[in-house]
Amino acid sequence: MTWGPDMIEGAIHNPSHPQHFMQVDRMDQRVRVTLGELPIADSGRVLRLQEVGRKIYQPQYYIPREDIPVILQRTEKSTHCPLKGQASYFSIVDDGGEELAAEIGWSYEEPFEFADQITGYVAFDPRRVSMTIEAAKARRAAG
Repeated sequence: MTWGPDMIEGAIHNPSHPQHFMQVDRMDQRVRVTLGELPIADSGRVLRLQEVGRKIYQPQYYIPREDIPVILQRTEKSTHCPLKGQASYFSIVDDGGEELAAEIGWSYEEPFEFADQITGYVAFDPRRVSMTIEAAKARRAAG
């Protein structure tokens, strides 16, 4: 038997590169993101994206824009992912436009059609922010 992305239920793969794929799951837990003492995001509607390409990448957590209270300012930086599309990068700025953290987050504002569930979500560089993921709530067994 040959292992492949088609064996993973719900895997999304690039049609021209089937060995490059990702799994996107909605999390049940609340995720909080901070930069030092500054709250960046607090959401119970986070998407966890696990990508496999040349290697197994660290999972990324994508947060709905409406759950991000800080001011994000788009930068000139842009990168391309053959699985998701063109990424736009954002800095965090204060009310006066002073930059607090350069190019700390990114989003795919117009991802490829097969990756469209991440539209409207932002991920933050996990090396530069602190993330707290609440423990999953215990569920009572019926009976």
